[in-house]
Amino acid sequence: MAKATVSRANDHPAARSLQDSIESVATEHGVDPLLVKAVIKTESNFDPEAVSARGALGLMQLMPATARELRVANPLDPLENVTGGTRYLRTLLDSYDGNVALSLAAYNAGPGRVKDAIPNIPETRTYVARVLRHYASYRQAR
Repeated sequence: MAKATVSRANDHPAARSLQDSIESVATEHGVDPLLVKAVIKTESNFDPEAVSARGALGLMQLMPATARELRVANPLDPLENVTGGTRYLRTLLDSYDGNVALSLAAYNAGPGRVKDAIPNIPETRTYVARVLRHYASYRQAR
């Protein structure tokens, strides 16, 4: 498999330097590195210091409680954040039988709000569509 080396002009400058970490962490956890990259693009645009209005932190925008559950000591550390976020994504993919769209919906809205379909939450629907669009773009450019 070719290395997932896709960088866009509008990606944060840190995107290229994170490529090897994303590749190794994703591979270690059995997640497509391009999917992890699409989540990071959507969540933080590769800004390792991103903090949302709701308090989500870092590249994969981990909520503090989620970071604690994932044993991520410093959510603003890029490697810790990507490792924790990828482990969480792997758990969701397993929970939803590999269904990427449902897993992404659960990543955004929380697993308690996602059963057999993407919930009718506009933010979540937009989020899933955006991640899938980035994912398709990265896969096409491979």
